[in-house]
Amino acid sequence: MHIDLGCCFRKTIACTYFLLLLTIALKAQHTHINIIPQPVLVKEGKGFYEIKASDKIFWAGEAGPAAELLVSVLQPSTGVPLKTAKHTTAIKKGIILITDKKFADTVAGAYTISVTPAAITARAAGKEGLLNAVQTIRQLLPPDIENTQRVTNKIWKVPVVEITDAPRFGWRGYMQDVSRTFYGMDYMKKYLDVMALYKLNVLHFHLTDDQGWRIEIKKYPELTSAKTTVFHEQHRQPAERSGFYTQQQIKELVAYAAARNITIVPEIDVPGHCWPVILTHPELGVNNITAPDYVFPFIDSWGYWKHQFTPNPLDPTKETVYTFLDNVFTEVAGLFPGRYIHFGGDEVVHRLWENEPHIQAFMQQKGMKKVEELQSYFVQRVSDIIIKKGKLPIGWNDILADAGNLPKSTAIMSWLGGNAVKKAAQNGFYTVATPTGPMYFDITQKDRNDGTMADLNYGGANTIERVYAYNAINGLEKNEEKYVLGVQANMWPAVPQEVKDVNVQNFPRLLALAENAWTKPENKNFTAFKERLAYHYPRLDSLRIDYYRDGGYIIGTWTPEKTDTIFKKTEWDVTHKIYANGRAQAGFFYTAGKAFLKIKNVQLLADGEVIATDAHESIADKFRGIPFKKNMFFYNFTVNNYNPGAKYTLRAEIAGENSNDSNGNITFNMSPFQPFTTVETLKK
Repeated sequence: MHIDLGCCFRKTIACTYFLLLLTIALKAQHTHINIIPQPVLVKEGKGFYEIKASDKIFWAGEAGPAAELLVSVLQPSTGVPLKTAKHTTAIKKGIILITDKKFADTVAGAYTISVTPAAITARAAGKEGLLNAVQTIRQLLPPDIENTQRVTNKIWKVPVVEITDAPRFGWRGYMQDVSRTFYGMDYMKKYLDVMALYKLNVLHFHLTDDQGWRIEIKKYPELTSAKTTVFHEQHRQPAERSGFYTQQQIKELVAYAAARNITIVPEIDVPGHCWPVILTHPELGVNNITAPDYVFPFIDSWGYWKHQFTPNPLDPTKETVYTFLDNVFTEVAGLFPGRYIHFGGDEVVHRLWENEPHIQAFMQQKGMKKVEELQSYFVQRVSDIIIKKGKLPIGWNDILADAGNLPKSTAIMSWLGGNAVKKAAQNGFYTVATPTGPMYFDITQKDRNDGTMADLNYGGANTIERVYAYNAINGLEKNEEKYVLGVQANMWPAVPQEVKDVNVQNFPRLLALAENAWTKPENKNFTAFKERLAYHYPRLDSLRIDYYRDGGYIIGTWTPEKTDTIFKKTEWDVTHKIYANGRAQAGFFYTAGKAFLKIKNVQLLADGEVIATDAHESIADKFRGIPFKKNMFFYNFTVNNYNPGAKYTLRAEIAGENSNDSNGNITFNMSPFQPFTTVETLKK
């Protein structure tokens, strides 16, 4: 038998090549559908629906707002002059959004999407489901759809698919603290847009704390005076970190959020964490401490008070306190149409009450044997005030210390303690699961040395794996599960203050939170999530949102070989880290060795010329916590005349303390003056 080896070889190569092409084609088809959070059911088809200039968005029932939102999403990048129109049964082509009272799924927010080459059809019982469907359609399009300017020479296609979807939890939340660092309207609207994209539906708005009162109250205009909303000049904070929202701005944000299926839950934090109230109404405090007579950044609390907690909380024995709060909550309730008002209740230093004779007399008169009962008395009074406004009260789980005396109408935000959710549920309180680990996104996300501007006071890390794996009902009895409203992540910008730093802390963990809140545990798979996540990094780039990468902001290291016991100049190339005008910061983080590192005279150079200097001397040691030392191992610069062709260098004088046996990381980060206009990855 004659065997043509050359022919067999050619056939083998051809077959292999065919299989390779088939694999690539199948993989390419599969990668069209990379929705986060993972839908309940996805059935992929063949082909695409192409968005054309002649397209209209047809709507029926309550779908009008969803149609308008879809227009606002699609028009800027596609340039297609989309119009909306009422749908009739005769219309079978185009983009069709319909609310249907006969819709089978009764879960609030459920929807279906059917994409064929002729039409995109979304259905839901009400507008909430259709707004969710719009975000899924948005994710079915390429990442370029997120650009705010027209993308030319682009064919906009949506893959053929059938999607059936519904959320796991009704509360899918993100908390933004705007007291410790204030963020303006553009920032808040951007976050509302991105929350909606990933189907997060509750913005917990932390409006007041010791660092500032951020909401206009017309009855008490002094609450938004300069001394309660503007950081004192000696702290040299950028101007945009101070401010407050007028009531008109609040109404604008509430409407903007509602159009994106998001409810804003305002928080007025009492009876602790209310320094601005003490400054303007000292008669409401429990003692006579009123210094300093202004607000200041969180990390400076220890310099004034020797700790972070308010030294003068509200006095729960004074009727004037409840009159004041009644007036405040009257205006707050009128501004926010959602069901809940958050009143804080956390981290009250009880000894400040216990030390006052008049407090002791009040407790004795009321038959109270412990101070936790006094806090419950305060919570009962405040809860009653909120309920009379037609709202439901919610507070941090510190108030559960006297659970037996708490009104069941008060919901609990479970943040403190591994058993917090369980304790709330077993006592019959509705609760939102937002534990410090893993749902505080100001905490490092890989390890202690991940190179980010995280809250350095925490020893552990809230990895994306932990965020994804968290199960809010774990350990609960079946009858207790109904009390879990949902899950929430929190951002406390005490250390990560810059918008870029906040973004790097939030993303991509916020996407893991979204899937945690939406997708049932049996449908979750972290490996599959990471594969889908890879397709969302370009989307975040298009949204001009920075996100975490391994190594964070680390640009170099020091080692014994590079270190001496006398100061010597060392330089690092930071050209790749500078890409716009903005604020830059270098950090020196000791990691190992017998000696710490001394640093001074840190400079930023452009083409060898010094453009900024921070000369203070510091030491990089083991201590990463709060209170920060006066001369911290961070160095700050301003870039006012960015030159894309220049070589930028960081120069510092460094020396080992006592020996050269020292190791550490050097970080460098630049935050553009104009957030969300560019990201570090887009630098050419």
